[in-house]
Amino acid sequence: MKPSKNTRISLNEFLDLSKTHTVFDVRSESEYAHAHIPDALSLPIFTDSERAEIGTMYKQVSKETAIELGFRFFGPKLNEYILKAQSHGIQKDSTILIHCWRGGMRSEAMAWVMNFYGFQALTLEGGYKAYRNHVLSTFERPLPAFVIGGFTGSGKTEILHELHSMHEPIIDLEGIAYHRGSSFGSIGCPEQTSQEYFENRLAMSYPSESIDHLWIEDESRKIGKNIVPQTLHGIIRSSPIIFLDIPREARLNWLVEQYVDQDFSLIEDAVIRIGKRLGGLQAGRALEAIKAGDLHACFEIALRYYDDTYAFGVSKREQSTIHRLQMQEVNHRANAEAILEFAQKIRKGMHE
Repeated sequence: MKPSKNTRISLNEFLDLSKTHTVFDVRSESEYAHAHIPDALSLPIFTDSERAEIGTMYKQVSKETAIELGFRFFGPKLNEYILKAQSHGIQKDSTILIHCWRGGMRSEAMAWVMNFYGFQALTLEGGYKAYRNHVLSTFERPLPAFVIGGFTGSGKTEILHELHSMHEPIIDLEGIAYHRGSSFGSIGCPEQTSQEYFENRLAMSYPSESIDHLWIEDESRKIGKNIVPQTLHGIIRSSPIIFLDIPREARLNWLVEQYVDQDFSLIEDAVIRIGKRLGGLQAGRALEAIKAGDLHACFEIALRYYDDTYAFGVSKREQSTIHRLQMQEVNHRANAEAILEFAQKIRKGMHE
């Protein structure tokens, strides 16, 4: 798509151009840090303190006085804005995309500077607020999903990645949330983001065109501190689920391999968090096993709790949507291939 001749463009055009052109978010540092359009770069026109001062002036004095103050902050930094843009390897005459909160004065002022210098700057009509409305509306779309289920340690996320490598469409909720979903789920993962940024990243993972199916992992509504949108969680709960049934010992051995190199104090903290649910005696035994370096014994206790909890959740589903597939080991590629073949049989049966 060629850039619009107008300097202000629609959200659809903005998102399409963002696939190949640099996006600059000119809101303040704290606004950007809280949440932003994925892959957008921060180029704040005002610092947090400057923005607060302008806002106070606007409320207590007048709009005109606030604008004059904004110009006093803005003027001395014109060259700084250009240098920051160039530091990202952007050449003169290149198209760049700019947005602020509502597509108002901040983005227009920055676009004026960039266009005056020689960039081809385009601004987002409606700003980040329009983008957020788009994100929230995205979650109302129906998704033809196949759900990968199974007890903890089945390697469901890894199977998703194998399916993706086989060119199957997926949504990796745990990858987007930076969390594996259990009490142990934050160990070895990046720090989780705000709910808003989780939603932004999730919306970007939705298919951009109509598809006949996609794959998603069975999840509870809450993944760490992030919450799956209600409509999407409803899709997960009502869609056909392929329940991968793998022997507990095979899952246990795989889990130990995943965590054996992690900080055992973090594992201890995770056990303490679910101590009441494990029961005092079992929690004590698990903690003793950690101190002895016996991760196998610790996870055996935790796994029985998680298996019982997951089995109870599955029992609450519509049983006709559950399709059980027996596998003997945690072999992600082989299990992905088996699931794909099994799903084809299910789909065939659904259309007969």
